[in-house]
Amino acid sequence: MERVDTRALEKALALGIEVVESDDFGRELTQTESPPPALFAWGDVSCLSRPMVAIVGTRGATAYGRAVAQKFSEAFVRAGLVVVSGGAMGIDESAHQGAMEAGGLTVAVFANGVDLAQPPKNGPLFARIREQGCLVSAFAVGTPAMEHRFQPRNELIAAMSMGVVVVEAPTGSGALMTCTAAADLGREVFVVPGTIDRPGFRGSHNLIRDGATLVDDPAQVLASLGVQAVEVASRDASLSDTQRRILSALSVDPQAPEKIVSHLGLDSSQVMTELTMMELDGLIVKTGTGYAIKP
Repeated sequence: MERVDTRALEKALALGIEVVESDDFGRELTQTESPPPALFAWGDVSCLSRPMVAIVGTRGATAYGRAVAQKFSEAFVRAGLVVVSGGAMGIDESAHQGAMEAGGLTVAVFANGVDLAQPPKNGPLFARIREQGCLVSAFAVGTPAMEHRFQPRNELIAAMSMGVVVVEAPTGSGALMTCTAAADLGREVFVVPGTIDRPGFRGSHNLIRDGATLVDDPAQVLASLGVQAVEVASRDASLSDTQRRILSALSVDPQAPEKIVSHLGLDSSQVMTELTMMELDGLIVKTGTGYAIKP
């Protein structure tokens, strides 16, 4: 931990930020060779002592990658795990959102002080995480994010986790640092594959070639970690309002994505993510001309 500005710390403590000592860390982190002496945390610090699984990947995620991260995250929290990620755009934020939308807990690990929202656009997400999980950093309050602080952040994510799931990581991605740290700790690395023509998956595919475990269903991760998967009784009952609107707009005749977006009047990124989620869940099918209700 870096030197703490006592005035900044007093202000942080008044906000509810806590200094969590090693006695309150989870089993995985305490069993590492050199666990941090303490962590700064803001939110429900009790979730730090619970079993965690990490979901990491690129900031420039595709709709497919975001949907996969959300789907896996939902399954993990239903099985009683806490989902940990880095709070960044793309895969990280989708993992955090999936955990919270399924009613579970999530931890965002920062490369800066927990009192600073980085990226600023994710400020509302971090506020929500404080209610359904925790913001964590090994860096003192007020510490800005700098390039050299991301590797220790990624190593901390790996150390806190039973295993690491990689979703859509290009070569050179910071997510690959997390995987290296996890492998060094003897933690299993799982990779969700993508199409071979997308550069965003080349780092992921390199991991598989080097021995990481390929997975296409969250139950495979849970089984490897020795955690019992929880079946969702009814998919229809768990549909979001947006998914219900999409289903009502579709028919057995394929519709182009832009036509669906125009009909619903929603953000195109949101609609594409939901379409991919619904395709993965088997509710709709994708053809060369668009999306349709599954026959």
